[in-house]
Order: sequence, then C-alpha cells, then structure tokens
Amino acid sequence: MSSEKLSLLDSIEPTDSRTQEDKKETELTDFGYSRKYKNVRISVKEGALEKEQVDVIVNSTSDKLELRHGRGSKALLDAAGAGLQTECKQKYPMGIQKGDVAVTGAGNLRCKFIFHGSLKRYGSQDAEKIHMAFISKCLKGLDRKKLSSIAFPGLTTGLHKFPKKVAAKNTCCALAQYIDANPNTRVKEVRFVIHAEDKETYEAFCDAIKVWDLNPNLGIERKEICRFKMNQISVTIKVDKIEEERVDMIVNSVNKSLDLDKGSLCKAIITAAGSKVAEECRRDHPSGVSEGNVVVTSAGNLKCEKLCHACVPPHEQKSNDVSVKVLQKIVIKCLKKADKKQLTSVALPALGTRYNNYPPRVSAAGVLKGIDQFSKSHTRSSVKIVVIVLYGGNQHEEILKAFVDEAAPYQGACSGPERGTQEFCRQQYQIELHPPEYWTEYTSDKSVKSWKADCDDDSFKLLDVDSTTYKAVEKLVQSTWQPKKLGHGRDAKGLSDLNYTSIKVLKVQRLENIDLYENYCHFCSSLFNKAGVIGVFDKLSSISQGSKDIFTTDCLEEDSVLKKELYPEINEHFLFHGTKPETYKKILSQGLDFRMAKEYGMFGQGVYLAESSTKADQYTDPRTTRNKGEKRMFLARTCLGKIHLAKEKKEKLQRPPCFQTGCESDSCEHSERQRCDSVVGDGSWIFREFVTYHHYQTYPEYLITYDRV
Repeated sequence: MSSEKLSLLDSIEPTDSRTQEDKKETELTDFGYSRKYKNVRISVKEGALEKEQVDVIVNSTSDKLELRHGRGSKALLDAAGAGLQTECKQKYPMGIQKGDVAVTGAGNLRCKFIFHGSLKRYGSQDAEKIHMAFISKCLKGLDRKKLSSIAFPGLTTGLHKFPKKVAAKNTCCALAQYIDANPNTRVKEVRFVIHAEDKETYEAFCDAIKVWDLNPNLGIERKEICRFKMNQISVTIKVDKIEEERVDMIVNSVNKSLDLDKGSLCKAIITAAGSKVAEECRRDHPSGVSEGNVVVTSAGNLKCEKLCHACVPPHEQKSNDVSVKVLQKIVIKCLKKADKKQLTSVALPALGTRYNNYPPRVSAAGVLKGIDQFSKSHTRSSVKIVVIVLYGGNQHEEILKAFVDEAAPYQGACSGPERGTQEFCRQQYQIELHPPEYWTEYTSDKSVKSWKADCDDDSFKLLDVDSTTYKAVEKLVQSTWQPKKLGHGRDAKGLSDLNYTSIKVLKVQRLENIDLYENYCHFCSSLFNKAGVIGVFDKLSSISQGSKDIFTTDCLEEDSVLKKELYPEINEHFLFHGTKPETYKKILSQGLDFRMAKEYGMFGQGVYLAESSTKADQYTDPRTTRNKGEKRMFLARTCLGKIHLAKEKKEKLQRPPCFQTGCESDSCEHSERQRCDSVVGDGSWIFREFVTYHHYQTYPEYLITYDRV
C-alpha cells in the first residue's frame, strides 16, 4: 500500500464521542456499509432511490431528459409526479450535453432538488472521465446551494454497461478527489442507493468502500479486439492489463536510467512484479539502457518468465516516419530476445503512447511493422504468439482505433499458408528479402535493399560465430565424418599416406556478404515461384526408393541454429565444399563460381558439394602435396530445387536436364520451369555428388578452419 493511501486511511477518524467499535474504518450499519472520509460520511445501501430523504437525489437519464428512459429514472418520475418531466422540458428544451448537470425541483420526492445527468456508454471516448467529472459537478452543485446530503444511484452500471467494479471504484476516487480539493466543503453525507435486485452492483460498491483504493480504473474492460496471422506468428490485439498477461515474456517501457518508478505503465508492471526486479536492474544494469535498446530481467511475481525493458526515445516531432522506424527496430529487438531464449509468447504494450507522447498511429504502425518484419525474417523463430495489450487512459479510443486501422491490412489472411504447400511457396516468393536473424553486421531489422543502399563499398565481413553456432557447426562436421571412407576414391589420392583418422575444428567464421546473399535469395525466390506453380519439390529420398535423405540435414537436430532458416520446400540444405589455400579468399568475395573450375567433373562443369566432411576434406590441398597443416572448407547454404537423380556419369552436362517425360536433355527447347535445378549423383560411387550449375545457387556462409589429426 502506498504512503498516499496510508495517509488517506489514517485521516478516517471520527470526531464525535462514538464507541471504539464505531471508529473502525468501515462500518456495517442499518444503511449498509459506511465509511467516513475526512468529514464526509459515505455509505451504500439497498433500497429505492425515490424514497430517500436527503437534500439532493441524482438521476441518470438520457441527454434529451426523457425521464422514462431507464428503470431508475422512470421510478423517480412516477414518484415525483408528471410535473418533473414538464419542468425538464421548460428549463432544458434542447436537452443537455453528456456529463452536464440539469437541476430541477423534487416534485413529490423527499428531497429539495434533483440533479439530472446523461453519461456515456463504457468503451466510448472519455466515458470514465465524464463519469468521474459528473460526480464532482454534483458535489459542487450541492456546495453552491449550501446543502450537505446527496444520494446517488449506481449511475453507469445499467444501460451504460460499465463493469460494476470499475464504476464503484471510480466513484470512490471521484469523491475522494473532490473532498481533497475542497477541504471546506459543506458536504457531510454521500449515499449510494442500489436497487435490491442488483446484488452485483451492491457488492461492488460495498467492496469499493471497504478497500478504498483511490487509483481510478480508467477504461479497462478486458476484451479481445481482433486476431490475425503474420506469417507464422498469431497476433492478438486486446484491451487488458499487461501486467496480468500469462505469456512467456512481457515488454516494459522504461527510461534510460531504468528507473522503474517512472511512467504509469512501468509503475503498474513493477508493482505487480515486486521489488526484486528493480533490485536486479540496479545490480546488473547500473548504467541503465541506451535509447532504442532493450535489456531482459527476471519477471518477479508476474505470470511470465521474463521481462524485456525497452527504452523508447522521445518522439521525433518533425518526422513520424523516423519514430515508426525506431519503434519497429525496438519491437524486433524484443522479439529477438524472446527467440534467443526459446520463448513462445510475448505481450507488447502500445509503445510510446504514454510516457513519450507518441501519436497512437505512430505507435500502432511501429509495433505492427516490427512484428511483421520479424515474422518474415525469422520464419523458424520460437515466437509463435504476440499479444498487443492496450491499457486504456484518456486516449483509449484513439489508441484502439489506431491499432485496429493499422491491423486491417493484415486481417485479410487470418491464417498463413501451411508449410510444405504451394500456397506457402507463392507467399514466400512475394516476401521482401532480409538478412538472416542471426547476422550481426547486416542485421535483419533492415531489408537487403536498405543495407545495399547504405553500403559505400562491396566489402564483406568475416565474423567469428557465437558459441552456440560454433558447437552446431563443429557437431555437423564430426557427425558427417566417415573414417571408413577416408582415403578412398580418385580424389582422395595421397590422403592415406598422412596417417590421420579425424579432423579437429579450430575456428568457425560466418561470411556476411550482402551482395552474394542478395543474389542467392533472388535465386531461391525464383525457385519458390517455380514450386508455387508446378508443386513443392520432392526431397531426395522420395525421388528413388534406394536414395537416402541428405546426410547433413539428417544430422541436424530439430532445434539446431543451422536448421532455423532452411526451406525444405525448395530443397535448401547445408553442404560442404573443400577449398584450397589460394582459393578461399576469392570465394569470400565472389562466391562459388563454377566458371572458375579447372576441370570438368563427373557431371560436367558445375559447383560440386558434399554431404560428408570426409568428402570435402579431399579437396583442401593438391593431391601431389598432401599435408597435415591448417585446412579450410565451407559449409554452404545450397538451394537444390528440383533434383535430377543420376545413376551414371554425365561428364558433358552443361546444365541440369529437362524433366519432361521422354526428354531429359540439357540442350532442349523446354523452358527453365520444365528443367531440373541440380544433379545428385547416386550410383555405385563411394560418395554421392551434389552439383549446382548457377553462380548464385549456393551461399558460402561458414568458413571452417581445421587440422587433420
């Protein structure tokens, strides 16, 4: 309980000579529950409002002052007499505005005046604010007439559809605010009279008076607004309290100093999470967090595993587009953190709309574009559910409308195409290209085109990989090593003389060459288009009963970092390619170019790749000068597309053959759509051969440095 609440409760002390039992903060009296706040007695009772004996009775009716509108108003009219309706028409012929007070005589009622008002339905703009302001106006009207007692109905709990607890709590807050602001008020008694049949409203008001929580609940009606798919991610927009979401990770908006007491959203989250989260922030992040970045902590008492604290910079007043991009990048960073921790569901607020005063439409565009871009560039992500939680406030309607409007284009496809289908391939063909999610120099938050536009040169980046990727690559090298085949075959000449049985990985580096990657993606995109027309390509084991699936892919575990962004629909796999010392630097800058081959292979002039590291090792030094020194091979991302399975040598192939029945020629007039995209030699050879014939059909993503041991 806050110090403010304590001081308010401490002030509830009777000034008369009642017994100690009477001096409790709340009392159960003949009227129902009662509390004295400062010098004002506040009570709730069951009964008929029209029978109350007070100075003023408050009536909730229509803005046209049609008193037969509503059960409570009609009861007052019947008890007061027809003259009450006549007086309303004479004094207020045009009716009243929402939230205004119309004052009339009492007719036959046992009061001096009736204060009439018309309020707004819950969920409409400023409904809660108008409700609280109306209560304040009634109390002010009582003071002006130098009167002291007033009786209210539930006001908004009937036709206006306010949640009972929200109406009761906000009513108490409005009372306390008026009394605090008017210490010399003449108001001495405020009575809430609830119809005997409305037990739920009566209990809500009793609870509100007992608890006396003076933080108004403005606009929180738990409701789902819409649900749709962004590729593999299910997105829900709802009105709720984000701190009560049952998800894996909740995103919090913070300032640079990570002061969790700043901002209403942050306060709500940290209040629910508990003090240990703040302590963790001070201990682990003493310098705070820079603008545009995020940090992850434990979640304390929240119903989630992790809290992601995002530092949203001030709104760029001169350019909404800049602010949209800022939020977009922050959302992607949050989702990346969730994916890295293998989390499935994330709750996001309307970032920037409170503490940073971002326009609702800017927030909506930034958040939704961030999710959309992440879903396209992280198709194998663990994140499957994103909940956007809108948390009321004075801008509730505007924020809600902005998110609904921005989400409209995404709702046409309520569910994305199923993987492995032609529909999925057709969708992939239209997706904008982004670098892989795990790249660190050319990050996935920007498109490939954007990166190329920002690059001043055509240089590439060769970067050491993280420990997870290193272990995955090393494991694949060792898993595909076949010692029994070592030294066998024409291309293994001289290896038996070295007396080694295995290889030891020394270093793994990732090539980030944005030009090569763009060309590779364009080739993949053309294959997605082809698969979308003729059908998803058969995998190798489906082409021939005796053929096995590709060894490298079989060795990858389902959760391997190497498997995250492979597309089996177009037969995309990682394959090895051995390279000599004088060649690997050319490959880093130019890619695997079959035109540079010095001799033709078993299936013509192409790029030859291997599913076994043992096979790739054969090509890392000249046959005549074998040695145990440091060697290099690539682990290349390869798009095989439609595979031609060859059981015999075809040394004169210039390109993959046609797959039309009775043709199978590499020089026919059939279109590219009727031609295979790669050749796999699977005869009576020691190793299978994988051959591509297009310059950009492979991307040499990982450079592996190793020793023979």
